[in-house]
Amino acid sequence: MEILSFLKPKKSKRQISENDFTANQGKHLRLATESLVRLRDAGVEEEHELKIDYFYYSDSLEKVRKLEKEIQNMDYMVNYKPASHDKNLFVIYGRTPEIKMMHESLSKWVAEMCELGYKHDCNFDNWKIVS
Repeated sequence: MEILSFLKPKKSKRQISENDFTANQGKHLRLATESLVRLRDAGVEEEHELKIDYFYYSDSLEKVRKLEKEIQNMDYMVNYKPASHDKNLFVIYGRTPEIKMMHESLSKWVAEMCELGYKHDCNFDNWKIVS
């Protein structure tokens, strides 16, 4: 019944492929290690707790709202707005509560944020440790 196939709801194409997710997660895990090395050089030890600013991009307001809701449930600050460089994209941004600056905790956080983005088809783009 291919003739009636137009009646089926169209599956929306994913923005983030599994390969993109894997490469992005690897990149952010490397950045976590590099960030901890710089923090140790600056005198920040494992027991120190710092907040992290984070950023995602999405091509859909519906995806943004679903991601926002899940991040709010984690008790993170979260906002979104149209991306300044591309009005077809949205940027989701916010700040975490304080996180211990240990390799295990930072790597776990990075992995969770990447997985959360992939789950909602949003790109976990960047993050920055703040004091």
